[in-house]
Amino acid sequence: MLGLNVRELLRDVGLNVVALFVLVYLVYFRRHRRWDQLVGLVAFNVCLFTVSAVLGASGPVNVGVGFGLFAVLSIVRLRSEEASQVEIGYTMVALVLGLMTGLPGMEFPIKCIFSVFLVATMFIVDHRRLDQATRYKKLRIELDRVINDDVALAQHLEQTLNRPILAAQVREIDFVRETMRLDVQTGPRKS
Repeated sequence: MLGLNVRELLRDVGLNVVALFVLVYLVYFRRHRRWDQLVGLVAFNVCLFTVSAVLGASGPVNVGVGFGLFAVLSIVRLRSEEASQVEIGYTMVALVLGLMTGLPGMEFPIKCIFSVFLVATMFIVDHRRLDQATRYKKLRIELDRVINDDVALAQHLEQTLNRPILAAQVREIDFVRETMRLDVQTGPRKS
């Protein structure tokens, strides 16, 4: 290894661990309570930190290496469950933290500034006071019957969800099982 400095590596590991702990445990887990997602975020971050530190220490790193890393990461897909946009956001920040703190060559104060910036951004944009989800929701619903009339469908959904229906998009109708799947956007809960 050409440029592996153990002191700098330990310093960068410390920064990554602190930033990751704040992001994943203090911000994400306390708000969303998904242990499985927490484990995934930590695993992605630690693996990317390790790869970027090793690549950075083994010789000069160019932009192509970064694109290559993200190309490899794009192959990893979780097919068992769809990730929400919020989870994708946390995953991206965890990945960038691992990549940025793992690569040598950037001054440590700059790494600290970027780490604080990334974690603070997620803290702010995922804050409950800004969370429109308590007022507006997008839901995927499966009904046990087919309703062809748009007005009757909206009335049924409003009655069932106790929320005004802003939009309902039919995704699938199964006439054999007599079911339909919809994406529904609702307004604030009725009093």
